[in-house]
Amino acid sequence: MGLITVDESKCARCGLCARACPVGIIALGEGFPTTGFPTTIEKIEKGCITCGHCVATCPNGALNHCRMNPEVCQPLAPGWRLTPAQVGQLIKGRRSIRNYRPEPLDPEVIGQLLDIVRYAPTGMNSQTVSWKVILDEQEVQFLSLAVIEWMRTLDGDQVHGIRGMLKAWEMGRDPVLRKAPALIVAHGAADDPMASASAMIALANLDLAALPFGLGTCWAGFLHQAALSSYEVATALALPSGHRMLGGVMIGYPEFEYTRIPTRNPAQVTWG
Repeated sequence: MGLITVDESKCARCGLCARACPVGIIALGEGFPTTGFPTTIEKIEKGCITCGHCVATCPNGALNHCRMNPEVCQPLAPGWRLTPAQVGQLIKGRRSIRNYRPEPLDPEVIGQLLDIVRYAPTGMNSQTVSWKVILDEQEVQFLSLAVIEWMRTLDGDQVHGIRGMLKAWEMGRDPVLRKAPALIVAHGAADDPMASASAMIALANLDLAALPFGLGTCWAGFLHQAALSSYEVATALALPSGHRMLGGVMIGYPEFEYTRIPTRNPAQVTWG
């Protein structure tokens, strides 16, 4: 079986599959559109990134990719696009949550969330972002302590607000991971040049995807900074060999709700 096969009884010869292919490996065949059907250019088939655009764009389900049968690709529901107003409310209403209810998270809910987030764009469809989910509040606190111990080895100017953070810790507060009930860490191979950007995109998607589940998030920036700078903190994360932390978020049920959209500076735009 080749890279793609076409059900000629369904193919409308619209050519959308070829136009949608980002690496240009689909040709339309001699005599197209009167005769001939889509096929691949064999000598560049290895350039296929398995993005699925060819399958997803075919209106009749006529094209089958050897790694992606159209029957297993879920159809989009009518009206799936949100309105600009709805998207605006979602993005503007999202807040960084630093106060959480002491309520454990259901692993099944986190699994559903990450099942959505795995569809976030990745460089060349590499899909190389991995996840570590920590649902034990004590383990989250252990990581906060590891970051605090790292901060104690630094000069006051090396991390913004370090003196205040150390003082807050001594007073029983957690300025690092905010006593969150759970933590989600994105990680990937240290030698993967696309992993960092892919993880940032995935985490940004996770940030918004958490909202319909009633969950709130806050980016774990201090943990990320420490994990890149401290062997002890990186070791405490216990990631797979050869992997490094690419980012992460605290996650849990917000202690309280927000009812207003705070103001922000105008967008700085240069029009070409």
